[in-house]
Amino acid sequence: MSKIRFAKDTNQAKLLSKHYRQGTLRRIYRGIYTENLQDPLPEIVLKHWIPIVSHIVPNGIISYRTAVELKPVAFDDQFIVFITSTYSKIVNLPGLVVNVVKGDTQSHIEQVLPEIARSNPARMLLENLSSIRSSALKNVKTIGVEGVENFLAKELRLRNEKSLNQMRDEAKQIADELGYRSNYKKLNQIISALLSTHPDGGYLSSDYAKAIAKKEPFDPCRLKIFEALALYIKKCRFLDRPYQYNKATFRNLSFFESYFSNFIEGTEFIIDEAEDIVFKGKEILNRHADSHDILANFALTSDHSEMITTPENQHELLDILQNRHAYLMKERPDKRPGQFKQRPNKVGNSFFVMPEDVTGTLCLGFDIYHSLNDGMEKALFMQFLISEVHPFDDGNGRLSRIMMNAEFVKAALFKIMIPSVHRDNYLNGLRLATRDNNFRYYCKTMDQAQAYTANINWLDYGEAREKIENDDANLHPDEGLPTFNRVLRHLPLSNLAVS
Repeated sequence: MSKIRFAKDTNQAKLLSKHYRQGTLRRIYRGIYTENLQDPLPEIVLKHWIPIVSHIVPNGIISYRTAVELKPVAFDDQFIVFITSTYSKIVNLPGLVVNVVKGDTQSHIEQVLPEIARSNPARMLLENLSSIRSSALKNVKTIGVEGVENFLAKELRLRNEKSLNQMRDEAKQIADELGYRSNYKKLNQIISALLSTHPDGGYLSSDYAKAIAKKEPFDPCRLKIFEALALYIKKCRFLDRPYQYNKATFRNLSFFESYFSNFIEGTEFIIDEAEDIVFKGKEILNRHADSHDILANFALTSDHSEMITTPENQHELLDILQNRHAYLMKERPDKRPGQFKQRPNKVGNSFFVMPEDVTGTLCLGFDIYHSLNDGMEKALFMQFLISEVHPFDDGNGRLSRIMMNAEFVKAALFKIMIPSVHRDNYLNGLRLATRDNNFRYYCKTMDQAQAYTANINWLDYGEAREKIENDDANLHPDEGLPTFNRVLRHLPLSNLAVS
């Protein structure tokens, strides 16, 4: 543990200095030492920056950007914190710059820890709307207008309009006392825009704040993942696997596409049973809803006019999703077919996008989707978008793959069938993309699945089924992967970027 020792009087200073000369302590700054003799000093300073700064500037308060984030911000090749005190000074520590700003330290503050306080929220926002003269500190000292907008938008969402109005009233008093009148003018405009029923007056610059003002909030963390996925996809060189429409091949592929898509979600039938459901209209005993899941999935995916339909704008995306979901889940009324979720859903301990953020996240996600090329780029993004938002109570996985394959049909490319043996790879790819921004595994898995799908002769149903079974593609991963992987090694695959 990196214990920090402070010299609080002359005798203690002499004792610590003695230990320093003997090599049992390392010196960080005048009167500040550490017992840690191994770790780099910058690492130690960043870990203990609050007690160190409060010792160096004993009457200072955390201010500006540091008051908002409560952590040092990257600055050149080190970090910087901003402290308000009765004087101005720059203190250079190993890996950390302490920028002491002259100002009021007694009023409109709140205690963060026993040893240090910060500007209270209203004052903090005024500070962060300051015009910065130093070009070096322009994007460092404050969170800027967009940062303030985001802060207030979150406050509005988590609390209410009353909270923002109270903050505005307090900020006006602070502005008069501390000379932040021009800053208050900006703050007042932002709050007015957020509370307006017509927020497009040009005052808001943050997408998140605009969405909150329009009552269409979105998940900013998910949006960052979507942006990163789009950037990765654009770096890849995907192979085109052209498909020429034929009624028989489209029907046969759609059967296995639907069969395996339901298998992924736990609706398991043997192939013979699925054939009875789809081709003979036979319902499996005591499994009405499960039988309909496969039948409805097949009805959508085998309808070429339906599958050639892709969204041209945000509203079409929402309409297509709700209409397809309504059909897909019509025999499961308890799942609210065609209606976006009202309660949070999750896998394990990880929540998907919150219900109130669904519409906004889908709409902003569409804007990214629209920037991608037709075919594999849009297909992979669309599948991940729907899977990650999880907009409905149930059926999201199946719907995401239907939306993905519509992109392929529109582009006259082979659809993707994800056989049972490939299920774990597919789900692991999604997990890695979500948790680690590692998109390569997801794209690799989907590219392999399309390559395998394109390698099957879909004109002859019996031949297609025989190949799938011979390749162990219909088996669980722990049973069929060795054989299936040998098949994949002989297929031409795309050139993917390093994640």
